[in-house]
Amino acid sequence: MIAVEVLKFGSSVLRSADDLPVVVDEIYRRWRSGCRVLAVVSAFEGVTDELMRRVSNVVGTSCPASIAAYVATGEQQAAALLLGSLQTFGIPSRIIEPRDIRLRAEGTFTESTPMEADISALDRLWASYAVLILPGFYGVDWEGRTVLFGRGGSDLSALFLAAKLRAECRLLKDVGGVFDADPASSTSAHRFSALSWETAVKVAGPLIQSKALRYAQQQELAFEVGRPNETTCTRVGHTRDEWAPPVAPAGPLGVALIGCGTVGRGVYESIRRYHAGFELQHVIVRDAERYRDIEKITTDSSVISDPSVDIVIVCATASPAIHPLLVAALDAGKYVITANKAVVAEHGPTLIGHGREKGRRLWYSAAVGGAMPALETLLRLHRPVREIRGIINGTCGAVLDAWASGKTRQDAIIEVQAAGFAEADPSRDLSGRDSVDKLVLMTATAFGQWFSPGEIAVRGLDTIEGDPSGIKLIARATQTHEGIRTSVAPERPTANSFLGQARGAENRLEIELDTGEVIQLRGQGAGRWPTTASIMGDLHEVVRSNEATR
Repeated sequence: MIAVEVLKFGSSVLRSADDLPVVVDEIYRRWRSGCRVLAVVSAFEGVTDELMRRVSNVVGTSCPASIAAYVATGEQQAAALLLGSLQTFGIPSRIIEPRDIRLRAEGTFTESTPMEADISALDRLWASYAVLILPGFYGVDWEGRTVLFGRGGSDLSALFLAAKLRAECRLLKDVGGVFDADPASSTSAHRFSALSWETAVKVAGPLIQSKALRYAQQQELAFEVGRPNETTCTRVGHTRDEWAPPVAPAGPLGVALIGCGTVGRGVYESIRRYHAGFELQHVIVRDAERYRDIEKITTDSSVISDPSVDIVIVCATASPAIHPLLVAALDAGKYVITANKAVVAEHGPTLIGHGREKGRRLWYSAAVGGAMPALETLLRLHRPVREIRGIINGTCGAVLDAWASGKTRQDAIIEVQAAGFAEADPSRDLSGRDSVDKLVLMTATAFGQWFSPGEIAVRGLDTIEGDPSGIKLIARATQTHEGIRTSVAPERPTANSFLGQARGAENRLEIELDTGEVIQLRGQGAGRWPTTASIMGDLHEVVRSNEATR
């Protein structure tokens, strides 16, 4: 059974639309770990008060139904913008309204309590969408009218649904957990790693809606409170109180970024959102004149050995210089993250060996599938794999769709390049060699066998004759009695099949286990932001692994 995580994002972390990428990173973290996600959102900071002021100026207190319906639009706006951000980053998602799941409540229009919900509606939607977004803070009464759960009511939305789903719940705040005093105003504040219900009721009131806390206690629903993308938190509902051990303050980790093109620029912008966690020490490019608006720019690749650098992120495209840079960074004891599938496919075993030398690791989740967590899913499996098959090149998918719409093959390529889904030279994608590199990495992860890219039979889009409608470039690796059979070639899957329904730059993967069970994944596979999401996912994992060893 697939685990479910309920994540609640309040206005302290979702202050404005500028904070949406941080929220996306936290959601992506949970999805790539194998969970279905229900993201419950509050309105942006100050929006509820402003909506309340506006509606009160018009209707006063004479129509509480109007007040509830109007104020709830704050959460609806935040949910809509989060949906846009998740889809920009290539994460399959959709909004679900309280009315869609019959989230019924009793009480007044502005102070109600949820009583029931149709959880089966969520289960049906999770079959198609990894992430569901629910505007928090309100439900509907027995007549279908909008009713609010009171100030801070999104906490109650999240905890109520977590209890119904029997799911883990994490309330994301702007602090690393529950403290015995306000950490913003007291330097002697101590964090609890675990809280009993009795103590939680006494100390957590300013942080957690009291009605939500009482509900969780009644349901014996333990939950976590913490910041997005961090490991530290407080577990509320523990058998006894526990203090977090003292931890020496740690400064931000130094990052060297190699390459600042399509993906590199996305990573550059994302890292700068985490001032407390990361500090960009160097951005290494071949031509510094092209990047005058980039800080810490240099053409000197030797700076990866700089002692101030803890993590090296490689976003540069394939070139003979990348492999020695990866080796040098690993030998220097750095964490290394790369999206360069060609170099890892060609030199994977030796690169991984270099990473083990000093307890470091080569991270390359972003090398396969864009935002789709292909390698992460294969790593988690507890059963042998019979076959992996999928569409793992977004450029080819986008070109094939444009070509099938009536354009010439060349015009289709130009259109996809203009949309940002294809490189200036898309030959590696269209020839199938990019898919071969990704298949090498998936085969090594699924079956423990490293192939050389040259060992895999490949046919690209140039081998397609006639009408391209319905054709997909599909990579396969199958366990047979004679060994593992691999291929990359154009195929025409059944139109209503999971692979046949892929559109544009979307990647889709089916993992068939020896039991016959088929795991299906999908996500955007090309473009700046899907690959950035995966790289940032690795980067946050590095931080958490670093925290665990402190």
